[in-house]
Amino acid sequence: MEIQAAIAKVDSYTSPQEGDKVEIIERPNGGISIIMAEGKLDNQRSKAISIKAVHALMGLISDGIHDGAASRAVLTNLKNEHHGRASVALSVISCDLESQTIIITKNNCVPVVIIRPEQVDFLNLESETLAGGCITPAVFQFQLESDLTFFLLSDGICSAGGQSHQSLDIREIMETFLEDQSMDVQAMADFVLNQAISLDTGEPKDDMTVVVFRVRPVLFNGIRRVSIQFPIKPA
Repeated sequence: MEIQAAIAKVDSYTSPQEGDKVEIIERPNGGISIIMAEGKLDNQRSKAISIKAVHALMGLISDGIHDGAASRAVLTNLKNEHHGRASVALSVISCDLESQTIIITKNNCVPVVIIRPEQVDFLNLESETLAGGCITPAVFQFQLESDLTFFLLSDGICSAGGQSHQSLDIREIMETFLEDQSMDVQAMADFVLNQAISLDTGEPKDDMTVVVFRVRPVLFNGIRRVSIQFPIKPA
């Protein structure tokens, strides 16, 4: 088996302050984690808070701290450090080879989409689950097995089209992927992002991030690949 992962991301057109931050790290006992965070300070998006949260969480996971405990520590520390003025929406997906599981850790209500060979499921977190300032994230575990695909979405994806009273039909898109199993993970991430951008008439009203995380059967050859495209804004 192998993990295939892709990220597609665009900043808000209307704000110079980026809020979403995504990073990939290797786990100390084998596997990888993808961390997505949207930080806010005084209810305004904050790149500094996002970066601080992601880097702190990367450090704890690298030290072998479990995802849920690491996330709670980061969220608590940020809240205390900024006297309740800072908050972070965290979504973490990990392939943990020690436990042979996929672990999802979240403290926000944006659903995770799971595509299995013949069905599409939504992993929803009710708002009641997130009481207490979102300090205690929910943790879900799935056995590591082939032909599982997970989508982590930021709230900018789910709110796309809101100003024109439209919304992204996520289930319809996912069922398209279910019918076409040949599409690679980057194409899937790009497709969801482009659909969301189009609903905002080409000018995203919020930061938009799509993470696709797929387990596929493959003959082991030991080769790891990472591909990055990082556009630079003109000065």
